[in-house]
Amino acid sequence: TTTSLRQFKAKKQAQTRTAANLKYSGQANITAHVCQNKPEANIRMFRKSFIAWRNNSRKHLVAIVKFLPFATMEPSLKARYQHLVHHLIAQTAYQNPNNSNGPANSGKMFSLGWRKGYEEKTKIGITGSTEKVSLDRAAYEDLQTHVPTVNTFIGERFKNLSQPLYDEVRQQHRAVDAPGLAPHFERDPDGFTCHLSYTLGNFSNDSHTDRDASPFSFVTWLPINEKT
Repeated sequence: TTTSLRQFKAKKQAQTRTAANLKYSGQANITAHVCQNKPEANIRMFRKSFIAWRNNSRKHLVAIVKFLPFATMEPSLKARYQHLVHHLIAQTAYQNPNNSNGPANSGKMFSLGWRKGYEEKTKIGITGSTEKVSLDRAAYEDLQTHVPTVNTFIGERFKNLSQPLYDEVRQQHRAVDAPGLAPHFERDPDGFTCHLSYTLGNFSNDSHTDRDASPFSFVTWLPINEKT
């Protein structure tokens, strides 16, 4: 009957949604949104984890967003986030803010790892101001010894967000024998990126499109007081 057919289709659709949610987010009942091509639509605020799809086929992933409140976080995990923040802020003492980011309109952007080489015949190098590093080279070099720990933690959080997306990005990274975040040009079998951009001071960008090689970007927002 028509009713039975509708029930069957509804059941199959629900199973497809659940399978897709589990595959990419590890959560069967995560809220799912289908994107609408309406650039003029109002921006919607959100406070719950969700997965966004390009269309109803659930085959083209747009984003996965997960919230991890500090109030309910395991103390050991919270401590690792604190270490990450303290480390990145410490790195800014040896850098100048990135002033070549055209879309930026507030806050400051810094980097960790290897400088991006966009222009032909340009050399790559680790991030740092020669003048600032020379003021305390020993402290700078000691700080860099902690970069592998930071790299490992960020990778773990990426995997926690979505194992399949992490695997895809990592496979692309390994295919070109790219170095990790650490400032020594060696192939990193456990690496997944060689560059990290991080921002402070309520950073914001104008609307723009990045033409990165990877189809996905891993982003973390951390509410902090950078003075403490």
